[in-house]
Amino acid sequence: MKTAFYSKIAIGNIKKNPRLYVPRILAETGLFGCFYIMLTIALDDRLESSYGGGYLQFFMSFGAVVLGFLSFILILYVNSFLMKQRKNEYGLYNVLGMEKRHINKVLFMESLYTSVMSLVLGTAFGLLFYKLASLFVCRLLHTEVVAGFYYINFKTVLFPVLVYAGLDLIAFLINSITVRRLKPVDLLAGKHTGEKEPKIKWILLVLGVLTLGAGYFIALTIESPIDAIVYFFLAVILVIIGTYCLFVTGTTFVLKCLRKNKKYYYSKNHMVSVSGLLFRMKQNAVGLASIAILSTGVLVMISTTVSLYSGVQDVVNENYPKDLYLSAYYEKDGIKTQSVPSEVLYSKVKETADEYGLKISDYSTEQYLSVSYILRDGTLLTKSEVEGGWGAVELTGVIYITEETYGNLKQGKFGEPFEGFNLSGDEIAVCRISSDVKNLNMIPKNLTVGGTEYRVKEQLNSFPVDVRNSSLVNTLGVVVADEEVLENIYLAQKESYGDYASEYTDKLGVVFEDMEAVTEVGDNFSEEVYNRIRDINPEEMTVILDTKWEALANILDMYGTFLFLGILLGFVCLMSTILIIYYKQISEGYEDRERFQIMQKIGMEEKEVKKTIGNQLRLQFFLPLITAGVHTAVAFPILLKLLQILMLSNTALFIICTVITFTLFALVYTSVYLLTAKTYYKIVH
Repeated sequence: MKTAFYSKIAIGNIKKNPRLYVPRILAETGLFGCFYIMLTIALDDRLESSYGGGYLQFFMSFGAVVLGFLSFILILYVNSFLMKQRKNEYGLYNVLGMEKRHINKVLFMESLYTSVMSLVLGTAFGLLFYKLASLFVCRLLHTEVVAGFYYINFKTVLFPVLVYAGLDLIAFLINSITVRRLKPVDLLAGKHTGEKEPKIKWILLVLGVLTLGAGYFIALTIESPIDAIVYFFLAVILVIIGTYCLFVTGTTFVLKCLRKNKKYYYSKNHMVSVSGLLFRMKQNAVGLASIAILSTGVLVMISTTVSLYSGVQDVVNENYPKDLYLSAYYEKDGIKTQSVPSEVLYSKVKETADEYGLKISDYSTEQYLSVSYILRDGTLLTKSEVEGGWGAVELTGVIYITEETYGNLKQGKFGEPFEGFNLSGDEIAVCRISSDVKNLNMIPKNLTVGGTEYRVKEQLNSFPVDVRNSSLVNTLGVVVADEEVLENIYLAQKESYGDYASEYTDKLGVVFEDMEAVTEVGDNFSEEVYNRIRDINPEEMTVILDTKWEALANILDMYGTFLFLGILLGFVCLMSTILIIYYKQISEGYEDRERFQIMQKIGMEEKEVKKTIGNQLRLQFFLPLITAGVHTAVAFPILLKLLQILMLSNTALFIICTVITFTLFALVYTSVYLLTAKTYYKIVH
């Protein structure tokens, strides 16, 4: 037989079964488009130079891997349904004289045409949506020119095509092996073959409990934000594996336990429902688990990104109590030698402010020493004192100030009188600025620094030095008796760290009377201040200028990009979820049509049959939504740690955004179920 003959049969089969093939093509189109968009973002050179771009590219690369894994499962799930629906047709071909190799050629042509249509539509969808999304994100980030969005890129088109063509090829090979192994009578009766009662697969059940439990344990017990980065993706993978395993066999275990409960099972309402659900879950467990995972993805992405964007101003205000921070120091041969006095810095800022017509309402100066250690058993160790070095997770930052400086800053910042600690040379006062230590009483009674032991005389609830981004590492504020003690600590860390040792910081903080006015001239004002200080000694001067208005612009760019990605991925995941729900309703309709008739023939009224099947469908379709809600709730602690890395610490805002997101998603999910249920009942009747 010629290829044209097989091609004609394949095209005819696709045209005659639109309810079977259209959802399959649309599902792969959506998955391909999502994969293309994530891969393009991961490879977009523009993001490398943008604020937070490295995180985005890493997250998108990981997301592409997860989506590829989900696509593999979903394509096989859809393929298994199509194969079951068409088995009798292929059996008829065999009976009428076609050999199995000829049937496989028809199968190949059907797979080829559906795959080509999916890939072409997916490429068009990805290109079009990515272009529209790029225009949207530029508006979101207040960018006029779409620079760097290489939405037509050979690499980002070719690789997804190869991946999804490979998945389609695997699906075809599975179908081919199935056809070769079955007898003609099996193929002819394949659609009508009775389902065997599902068995409990104990290995999968144990694996599901262990992996899901391990993922939940990581999410609930992680304490360090830096640890959260490392273990978040491990927790995600474990939860995905656990979800699939428990949907496949855990539901069977629960239903069989209910059936063993004779008092519960042998009732009019429960017997038919439990028995029916046993077979429904066997057929649909993988699809329902996929819906649960995609739904969780929608909830997590939308709630976190909306929280970030909504909390921009809170983040800026918390991290920048003052409008401008300025420090400068002399250096020689790349080594810091001396700080520029804050009085000199203030005079330059005041001159520039007067020139621009800006008024300064308040300012403060902070002199301190900031050193990095690792805290072990009451001893602050420098890097050279720790064998094998240390990791970022173990890092503890310590900010030292004298008692005199503490009193001056406290009175100036909080307006509180300072009576003094009366510290002796071997006594200190300690404040837990940011630490995994939950109880202040757990701070050691004695701290050893540079070989000298200091007694902790006072435990402080606040520290007058502005420390930004301190939530990422353990940070302690330490008040020492006088300049002599501080100098000893300075020399000790200088000897240990050498050229990499910390120097004294002399920092100026300024508050302007009219923030809007200074924001309008912000860039020019900052540049003028910078140049005036650099002019003191251009060759040996380093200036560090940090302003609230520049931070607001940078954080808006970063959070706006995250919001764009959250909306993009959330939308695609939502569309994939809707397609799967629709597809499942269609498949349920075809499978329940004969069951509906059998129930009526054995004496059940149509109203009772409809109620029984409706109860089964509702439980089956709302189980993924409940699972997604539980996953999101358990992930809340680790998500909070990740948000801390992005400087958001407003827990109440995140809770509100998560609750609103879940409520809206539940409404959309319910609406989709009700709309697709109408199609289901049309098929059944």
